[in-house]
Amino acid sequence: MISILLVDDEPLAHARMEALLSEFTGVEVAGRVTSLQQAKEFLATNQPDVVFLDVEMPGGSSFSLLPSIADTADVVFVTAHERHAVQAFAVGAVDYLVKPVDPIRLADTLQRLRRGRAPHPASSADASPQSHPALDGADEESPSLTVPLRLSGQKAVVRIHDICWIESLRNYTRVALHSPARLLVFRRRLGEWLPDLPDGMFARLSRSEVVQLAMIRGTEWKSRGETVVTFHDDAPPLTLGRMSAQRLNSLLDGMSASHDLPPLR
Repeated sequence: MISILLVDDEPLAHARMEALLSEFTGVEVAGRVTSLQQAKEFLATNQPDVVFLDVEMPGGSSFSLLPSIADTADVVFVTAHERHAVQAFAVGAVDYLVKPVDPIRLADTLQRLRRGRAPHPASSADASPQSHPALDGADEESPSLTVPLRLSGQKAVVRIHDICWIESLRNYTRVALHSPARLLVFRRRLGEWLPDLPDGMFARLSRSEVVQLAMIRGTEWKSRGETVVTFHDDAPPLTLGRMSAQRLNSLLDGMSASHDLPPLR
């Protein structure tokens, strides 16, 4: 179940969004607030999975609320104006919806959110992923990096070995970690990670994705344009498009014979 906080100063906007969301399963409105102060108070004691955020609020812009949102939460901007879209994606927003929100467009947004928060396929009765054994070298000592988080301004220490995959979000990156399993968004471009990632451990699937092949548990084909990759230690899964999935399968086939990876760059 994906929990959502609605932040909008218009009660009618709350009512419409709740009505739209009620048509979808697996989502719940955990709270609704009409001011930035109310939002800060809610977020101080609650941790919703997603914040649907109107941009222009009384007393200021909702961008000022971002430091109060947990780095594990996703942000979807919902506004009547398109001019803030570039800034919204620059701060790592999952999506940007323009009012009045179209139900089909909202469905696409929810699908993106579900992909990023999908449970491990092994927990599903009908899941039958193609398994891949862990490769040697996964337990070696690994250097650490101190990387700024997306919103809070704080920094997190990340062990290189704990990285399962990295996905580009323009000026930001979404990183899946294990031990413990978690998904964080960092204020760091994908290109800034590459010099710190050993070529023999990580592989770049596209301009947007890097994976540690030794941590892959299995791959499951969902459709022509969607393959879900699962990882050991119940780390968050990664959804790939067709070209990235083909690249991954080619690398896995080659790794089973040689254990050699092409350079990241």
